[in-house]
Amino acid sequence: MRKLAALAACFALAGSLVAHDITLTWNPASGDVAGYRVYYAPVGQSLTNVWLVGVTNLTTITNLVSATNLQYRFSCVAFDGAGVESDPSLELITVITPHAVKNPRFVGRSSQSFMLTWTPSDEADAATYRITYGTVMPWTTNTVTVAHPANTVTISGGLVQGTDYYFDFTVVNGAGVESLPKYQLREKLLPGGLPDLSVDVLVH
Repeated sequence: MRKLAALAACFALAGSLVAHDITLTWNPASGDVAGYRVYYAPVGQSLTNVWLVGVTNLTTITNLVSATNLQYRFSCVAFDGAGVESDPSLELITVITPHAVKNPRFVGRSSQSFMLTWTPSDEADAATYRITYGTVMPWTTNTVTVAHPANTVTISGGLVQGTDYYFDFTVVNGAGVESLPKYQLREKLLPGGLPDLSVDVLVH
């Protein structure tokens, strides 16, 4: 069978589905492929754990540990009908991140503030949501933190009209691990309005 030359360059994190799981994908191998094996272990240990995959290039590995001081190593091989393995892919090394928020969006906007909301993460041990914002894409450096399960925030103060603001959303779990950012939102403040209308009543 052919070696996994394409797979070696494309083994990647595809996203998490449920708590403390990781979904991985790779370019499929060609030839007499009967399935794939993903070998994995915490960094510093031998790749003794084996996750058996059928003839597909996507799999979810479950029951991993999410912690700031723990990274996992993953490597994938294809095998043929006789069980002979290809060369392994390049290793992917990552922490197990919590799940991102869903559907972040604007629900209010004025000349001085933005109001945003999102669907809470389904992460079992989500602790806080971190909303970062700024005026330079893709970097967002100002931070607002909201405790789970709240799902709205109003951002005001120091904002400049006529400027594009970019917003990122992440989840931090109880172990202090932060998710990957959800896709970035962009918006401007509303233009400033007329001064408040006032009425003088003259009594004759």
